[in-house]
Amino acid sequence: MTRLTPPDESFTHQVAYPHAMVGSSDPSWRERYWVSIQDTATKDTVLTLGLGQYPNQDTQEAFAVLSTGGQQHNVRMARALAPHSDRMAVGPLRVEIVRPFEELRFVLAENPSGLAFDITWTSDLEPILEGRHFQVSRSRITYDAIRYVQHGRAVGTLSAPGAEFTLDPATWWSERDHSWGTRPLPRAQGAPPGERPEWRMLFFCPLQLPDFGLHLYLYEAEPGRPLHLSAGFAPRRGDTLDELIVGVEHDLRWVPGAPAATLAGGHLTLTLDSGRKLDFELIAHPGRAHLRGGGYEGWNGWYQGHWKGEDSLEHEVWDLTDPAQFYRYAKAGSDHLVEVRHEGQTGYGVMEYMVLPGYPRYAEAIPPRPAR
Repeated sequence: MTRLTPPDESFTHQVAYPHAMVGSSDPSWRERYWVSIQDTATKDTVLTLGLGQYPNQDTQEAFAVLSTGGQQHNVRMARALAPHSDRMAVGPLRVEIVRPFEELRFVLAENPSGLAFDITWTSDLEPILEGRHFQVSRSRITYDAIRYVQHGRAVGTLSAPGAEFTLDPATWWSERDHSWGTRPLPRAQGAPPGERPEWRMLFFCPLQLPDFGLHLYLYEAEPGRPLHLSAGFAPRRGDTLDELIVGVEHDLRWVPGAPAATLAGGHLTLTLDSGRKLDFELIAHPGRAHLRGGGYEGWNGWYQGHWKGEDSLEHEVWDLTDPAQFYRYAKAGSDHLVEVRHEGQTGYGVMEYMVLPGYPRYAEAIPPRPAR
């Protein structure tokens, strides 16, 4: 059944369908928000939340994960998308677009997890539109997506069992993205086996400094051989930064003996189209939100983009100090708080990273296989 929704009143259609339908029948087509918020004063607390919908799966889902004090509080929610495909709300979590690209509100109302927040997100930096990401596997387009990334600050309240925070934009920094298109879904029963990815190392790294923002998204098969690179600067609203990033070199350090890849710090060197090079020092801090708590790569049967019923919610608390469990929590990547230093300026951001066996650098980032 085809339904009309309130956005159909506007002159914003892109294909000959109503807004509740998209131009692809691929079940993996989705549109998603990701938001990470960090306490740069204590450097120990990271909140990450997400909201996404899969029109061809009739599913809208959301999550929030709060990592603080050696624990992570997770809550995952889902609902049937129709007939309210125009609403950015799942269970107790909702998103309000107050002023596009300038002010948004994220609310997680009271719910069984005990995690709750009412946060206003603001930015005076321009969003960075990434290049289109296109990838083929088994003669099928598995990745055909685009996103923008934006840096901002957060103000409001945040609470969890045993913890309460008042967010001050001077110290609570944030990054978000908005993506849409085709991206791989977790494998379902009966699907062909996944192919081993060509990439062996990746990082997704939005950073902000007092004068500008920076975003880097890199897939590499081997050092110096990027399979995908999207990189750009974010000037203050109304300003321009015309220089293009054409190359990224990295020299990262890792915590030895960690049960999962754990960044310690390092350096990034950017090559601009003018030939000029810019150097950035990274220092990793304890704050680290593990995305598997939001369903990345699946958790106990909860998979992103899969049907989970008309209305569902589940939650748990992880002990991040337990080395026997840490690999399970960290294997799907994390939003790791990093401090960035550049030409006398200090800023913050997050880095998501993965290093796979076969990458000729950073062998120390790959944990040893557990003894049988």
